[in-house]
Amino acid sequence: MFNYFTHAIVLIFIGYASTYPFFFWTTPLSKIDQGFYRFNLGKCCVVGSLGVIAYYFILPYDNTQLTAIIWLSMLTIITAFYWNSKKINNGIISFISALGCYSLIGIIQQFLDSGAQFSAPFSVLLGSAITAGVFFSMILGHWYLNVVSLPISLLKNSVMILWIALIVRTLFDISYLALAQHVDSYGIEKNLWQFLFEFDGLLLLVAFFMGNMFPVIINYFVWKTLKLQATQSATGLLYVSIVSVLFGEIIYKYYLLQYGFAL
Repeated sequence: MFNYFTHAIVLIFIGYASTYPFFFWTTPLSKIDQGFYRFNLGKCCVVGSLGVIAYYFILPYDNTQLTAIIWLSMLTIITAFYWNSKKINNGIISFISALGCYSLIGIIQQFLDSGAQFSAPFSVLLGSAITAGVFFSMILGHWYLNVVSLPISLLKNSVMILWIALIVRTLFDISYLALAQHVDSYGIEKNLWQFLFEFDGLLLLVAFFMGNMFPVIINYFVWKTLKLQATQSATGLLYVSIVSVLFGEIIYKYYLLQYGFAL
């Protein structure tokens, strides 16, 4: 599993930094303070830098490396430009994020053979959006301690988007497990539901529970808590969801890189 640790870091970190800024649409600057944007844009620059550096050690002289560097440079420049700005254009930030997603798709194609290059970008981007969404919601939940008058609707919107992404991923994974085939060492072809209950598939079963089912359940309690206006309790539950999502993401990336399973 650790043979692909650096590859997994690249996919998770660049995916996180690319999809995270899309969630700014749920928190327009008119409803939240400027420090929220500064903190989150700066964090994306740091996480994205770590991903690009890790990718350099894997494929130092590749065209996708140049695309990733251009994306990271643009993200850093726009972060510096908006650092003390009174106006922030989410459209520009989203355009840069879209470039990051394009760069990530190119990296995925470098890591995988042609058989998994169609479904893998969708699953990786969706997983990245879930990881970004749960972190965004957690940080936004903390922001209610800094800004007392912050509307509860902001956190509800981000949690709802996270919930939708989790449900879409769960439905996609269930379909993929039923339709995709795996040939074992004996040459026997079987669907992935059967593979889940074999020795090599046990971790994938854990990932399906930790990365899909458990976060959906936690998100239900987060939503119920938000209806009671208890933002601190909701934030605590989101911490639990973060651990679960990250655990599932790491295992999913291992099976993607080792077996080509686009989950």
